[in-house]
Amino acid sequence: MAPIAIVLHTMVGTLAAADSWFGMAVSQVSAHYGVSLGGVVHQYVRLADAAWANGIAEPGPGYAWPGPAGVNPNLLSVAIETEDLGSTTQPVTDAQYDAVLALCGALVLPAWAGIRYLVAHRAITPVDKPHCPGDRWLASGRFAQLAAALGLTEIS
Repeated sequence: MAPIAIVLHTMVGTLAAADSWFGMAVSQVSAHYGVSLGGVVHQYVRLADAAWANGIAEPGPGYAWPGPAGVNPNLLSVAIETEDLGSTTQPVTDAQYDAVLALCGALVLPAWAGIRYLVAHRAITPVDKPHCPGDRWLASGRFAQLAAALGLTEIS
């Protein structure tokens, strides 16, 4: 299935820790990309494959996944983790924002024309991850700014 959304996350840690955690089968999680505060981008999963960063959908209050009911959001999204040094209030740096913007911009080119949404992780798992991607993206306005710059519908 082709992706319809980019799902933005906050790492609750460092890029190096994500590299290590995603590299262990016991973690049973993955993301397509990780972006450091300095703007370094690491790819963990091929775009043709599903990543499992979104967890299990939690329909109910706060749930706003725009995809079809009964289809796992992990199968229809590109997951991007962003380094935060363990704090969901760590400001998004200009270098990190610019790298995420460039990465997302490449994803919404004609090859991935089905991508129409920028989704905050909390919109998929509002009970388990109510603070992801955190105020660093949401309250700061960077999430809305990113959606507008990409011409995507914001789901937060």
